[in-house]
Amino acid sequence: MVFKLICVLFLISCMPVRAKQVLFISSYSESYELVGLQKKGLHAVFDSAGIPLDVEYMDMKQYNTPENVRLFYEHLAYKLRSHSKYDAVVTGDDAALHFAEKYQSELFKDIPIVFFCVNDIAYAEHFDGNPMITGAVENFYLKDTVDIALRFQPQTEQITGIYDDTLSGTGDRKQFNELKKDFRGYTFSAIDSSVCSPAEFRKRLTDIPPDSVVLYLNAAEDKNGTPYTIPESVRLITEYCRAPVYRTGIGGIGEGLIGGKVVSYEDSGKKAASMVMAVFNGTDIASLHVVTNGESRYIFDYRILKKYGIGLRLVPENAVIINKPKTLLERYEPLLRPVLIILSTLLLLLILVFYDNLRRRRFTQRLQYQAEHDYLTDLPNRRSALKNLSKQRYGLTIMMLDIDNFKNINDTYGHICGDQILIEVAHRLKDVSDTYPCSVFRIGGDEFLIITPEPECEKTKDLLMYIRQQFQKPFFINGRKQYLKSCIGIVCSNSTGDLIQTSDLLTKVDIAMYAAKNAGKNSFAYFDDSMKAELDRKNRIEALLNNACLHDGFFIVYQPQIDTDTGKTYGYEALLRLKNSQIGAGQFIPIAEESETILTIGRIVTRKVIEQLSLWKKAGRTIHPVSINYSSKQLLDTEYVQFVKNLLVEYDISPSLIEIEITESVFLNKSEKSIQLFRDLAACGIKLSLDDFGTGYSSISYLTYIPVSKIKLDKSLIDLYLLDGKDSFVKNIIDLSHSLGLEITVEGVETEHQYDRLREFGCDYIQGYFFSRPITGAEIEKSVFK
Repeated sequence: MVFKLICVLFLISCMPVRAKQVLFISSYSESYELVGLQKKGLHAVFDSAGIPLDVEYMDMKQYNTPENVRLFYEHLAYKLRSHSKYDAVVTGDDAALHFAEKYQSELFKDIPIVFFCVNDIAYAEHFDGNPMITGAVENFYLKDTVDIALRFQPQTEQITGIYDDTLSGTGDRKQFNELKKDFRGYTFSAIDSSVCSPAEFRKRLTDIPPDSVVLYLNAAEDKNGTPYTIPESVRLITEYCRAPVYRTGIGGIGEGLIGGKVVSYEDSGKKAASMVMAVFNGTDIASLHVVTNGESRYIFDYRILKKYGIGLRLVPENAVIINKPKTLLERYEPLLRPVLIILSTLLLLLILVFYDNLRRRRFTQRLQYQAEHDYLTDLPNRRSALKNLSKQRYGLTIMMLDIDNFKNINDTYGHICGDQILIEVAHRLKDVSDTYPCSVFRIGGDEFLIITPEPECEKTKDLLMYIRQQFQKPFFINGRKQYLKSCIGIVCSNSTGDLIQTSDLLTKVDIAMYAAKNAGKNSFAYFDDSMKAELDRKNRIEALLNNACLHDGFFIVYQPQIDTDTGKTYGYEALLRLKNSQIGAGQFIPIAEESETILTIGRIVTRKVIEQLSLWKKAGRTIHPVSINYSSKQLLDTEYVQFVKNLLVEYDISPSLIEIEITESVFLNKSEKSIQLFRDLAACGIKLSLDDFGTGYSSISYLTYIPVSKIKLDKSLIDLYLLDGKDSFVKNIIDLSHSLGLEITVEGVETEHQYDRLREFGCDYIQGYFFSRPITGAEIEKSVFK
């Protein structure tokens, strides 16, 4: 018995030990310069111990939204389900720690978590003694930096901090406010970039007294949520702030900041990795107290020290001095300084003259058009716009703006709320005309016209972007915050000397505006002659479709779907064609979807398919299921399911022989109409399949609430991935579909190699020209695919 026990222990000791694995969750992205230093520190410890490090990025600098956190959670949760359990998790900065704590029990149960570079000290300290979480804060050494700044600037009376409202910025603010206890004799002020537009931010920076101590902690976004990179914020701050700007982080030093006592992100990474190694070596994580004194060193920019007349004798010993060699700019600084002062004075005079002329022009325009204003918005109306255009003898640019989905606002909230939205839009567009040389008109409904005397499109881009920015700010409907979008058509006219053709311009800008709407919500489009040609083409096709609907101008072809196990036909996909026309479905279906013609076409296709099934049944032929494509616009046809049921009864066809192919656009917003459609089809026994999987926003999460029984993999994915070295992607999709209890059909199979690989991967059905082009019902009766 003892001998057996010894043998078992010997065998256990000989078994290979699984290497430890660590996951690093960064709050930011790989392109953020500080992340590279953090990773370098982590790798320095883990690489020497032979421990692999996986990295996931939350990218909260660029996308600081709850939606981004949700998407990151889904992404990480999906990966963790197929990954062996990590032995430790390291989080970098505040957002990652908040995420790890929130999902600790779900994603990281019984896994030690070590954080570092966390700015919110109070939040970090509450983990002290936590049985599974500890780490180190990102102490900004603000007191030490202010002490050295006061040595440099003994005459100062004000200390100003620059930060934002991001998670990291919240910690920055707390640390900055803590300084007040240590420097009671000074005036404290702060600038929060998250509540300032770029113009307001520049103004606040300009107002800082030149003898102030300025601490740049963070400025990652403006009040519209538009992100600043560190180089962008540093350039902005140093350009408009007259005082030297100190920093306790490495980013930006050497680009205009004077420096300070700086956090060493590389050393912080080493510290966090060392704490993980201590846990791996048997130390109880609860005994590792949260470290509140980070790794640091003094760094100063010689050029900035020189710029503000600060001698090196005032710099602490062992400080790192960068950019010490003299530059050409420094040699000629005495000469350049008065030149810059003169140029700045001239530029200021030019700006003052420009804005003075602009104010005079606007005042004249108000007097001229006061009698021709819209009753609701107090804007000049359509008549005024036509009068304005009829008098133009020189080039100009006109823009037509239309509010997206405005009808839904009137239908949902009532016309009173709709009127309030129009008034607010008009107010914002008035602000545009107060900033740029342009005239704004309400020409009817939710359409506005902007006329600017600049004929060159390239020179109107700033105006266009400023108009679009007005819709980035929220609107309030019945006290609830809503975000609206708009589409803008633009026409630039370079006419000189002759009267501008008003009707021609308005036609063109109207065409451009509808081109923008067709391109998608929140779009803009410049008119070109091809738009007119495209409109004419669409009108011709639309007329052709209307005629085909009235006079039986369509016919159906069927493309076989082959069972990979048997090599025999499983079913067909019904494809629509125009009689006596070379115009393909790819051209006329999008045009039909722009109007309600697609509703009529959808019923025509359904009737023709069921009639064909009935003919085959009466002829005693083997009947295979036929799939019918369903457009998202057909959701407007609320009686479609009943129409199908009536046809099935009329022609005595089983619902199991009909399959409806939907695309993700049908269910993307989980509308009540789409959910009801799924219920109604399922109730009458008609199967659903998800078409074009992989070409849009396709997500596995959709399959949790859509009652589909089959997925159709798009041809574009086969062409892209069914290649040697890349085809595991296709196999994974097939395996995943089967694991969800779904069948899968692959479209666009054109070669024997593709067929063999897909059959090897376990694909259920194949469709493509390798087997057959789309053929008519009569041809099916003669083909091998019947």
